[in-house]
Amino acid sequence: MTAELVQGAAACGGEQRKAGFASAFKAEALKGRHAAPRKIALIAPLPFCLMGMLAGGVGGGGAIGAFSTYGWNYWYALMMPIALALVTASVANIDARQKLRPVLGLPLPPAETWWAKVAYALALALGANLVVLAASVVTGLLGGAVPSAAAGLATSVLLVAASAWMVPAGLALTVRFGTLAGIAVPAVIQLGAGVALWTSSAWFLFPPATTLCAVAPLVGVAPSGVPLEAGDPLGALGWEAALGLAIAVALFGALSVFGARWFAKREAR
Repeated sequence: MTAELVQGAAACGGEQRKAGFASAFKAEALKGRHAAPRKIALIAPLPFCLMGMLAGGVGGGGAIGAFSTYGWNYWYALMMPIALALVTASVANIDARQKLRPVLGLPLPPAETWWAKVAYALALALGANLVVLAASVVTGLLGGAVPSAAAGLATSVLLVAASAWMVPAGLALTVRFGTLAGIAVPAVIQLGAGVALWTSSAWFLFPPATTLCAVAPLVGVAPSGVPLEAGDPLGALGWEAALGLAIAVALFGALSVFGARWFAKREAR
């Protein structure tokens, strides 16, 4: 009887946590419905989609790999880190500008709000990449040279996974030090380390470089934007990409867990 009661209490607690997270996520989505995060996620990829469609030859005649370079590569190498930093800071600022009073008023543990903010920012990051994917698919349907839809979807997921560490880092920095720190620090690290380290033989140890290298075989271009040649080490998804993604996800997990603990203590004051 005691064991059954314990199991029942544990199951009830698990359901309550799921319901709490769902409520917190819904609250974040509602708060951000007409706010900057959604607009950034939708608008930021559009110039690169347009460049990719024009270079990819809508109607035929485009250069091989043009959409991969101007659409995908220029997006995730140059603009995506900035867009993700802006989205994350905007998600944090929805409550930070009011000294977290809207969060304190919720009948939920503070950690649930933290995880909801992390999930909402990641969902917007995925949405931004899906905008590029949609442009790629349309370009292909109109006769342009593009990666397959499956490769584009895999690229979108891998890009979010490899750069996910920016979300908890950006949230914590924005809440603690302000918007400038929350945008500049993650964006500079992602951009700078990615460009500086992708040529290293140990690129897989650094998530910013993994973001550029792991998707190279899927879109068919090197992190520099140059089409991959036959026999290029980055032309296949090997153990380096798998290890790099595992390290990136582990870093994201560690930052998120520590951030949730810090966020809970901060709000309790």
